[in-house]
Amino acid sequence: MAAVLAFAVAGGATAYVVLKDKDGGTASGPGGTSSPGTRGSGGTGTGTGAGKGSSTPGPSRAPAPQAATYQDINLTAGYHLTLGDDTIRPQDGEDNNYDLSYDTGGYLDAESSGGNLVLLDPGQKGGLEACRAETRFATNIYVNKLSPGRQVCVTTGTGHLGLVTVKAFSPEDSPSTYLTLDLTVWRNAAPTAATN
Repeated sequence: MAAVLAFAVAGGATAYVVLKDKDGGTASGPGGTSSPGTRGSGGTGTGTGAGKGSSTPGPSRAPAPQAATYQDINLTAGYHLTLGDDTIRPQDGEDNNYDLSYDTGGYLDAESSGGNLVLLDPGQKGGLEACRAETRFATNIYVNKLSPGRQVCVTTGTGHLGLVTVKAFSPEDSPSTYLTLDLTVWRNAAPTAATN
């Protein structure tokens, strides 16, 4: 009788192990309860598959464009600035698809294809985000609308952003007509440049 009882207990344990493996990680134990398995794939397992806890890196953000600052530029009427140049200084010429020119007609001009200007309101603080957000576009701004401290956002057709801060106008007795300005440039920072 003892041999039959030992055989029955051993057989029950074997059946439990076989059913556990066939079931994909769960098996009915004594009393009909389910116990979770430890497989790594699917089901109620506690494996190491990817899920909420995984640390897959998201898309990386591009670093903010670096500002280049140029101070006390004397931009003479009939001259222009090219914002993509490493060293920005006035160059002779107007009306030839330039980024920013001081036209002899008395206005700042965004000549490049796709270029524009925005005259910021008095007291409005210009910067990269302000110039990216503003949409009150003009292709030219007459200098009689400018005064020391006023700022103008410049977007070039080549994707650069600039911020002009007016500092002074040439004195009446000057042999040339010019505008003194500070310029901050963020290269390849225009909203359209990010989508190209």
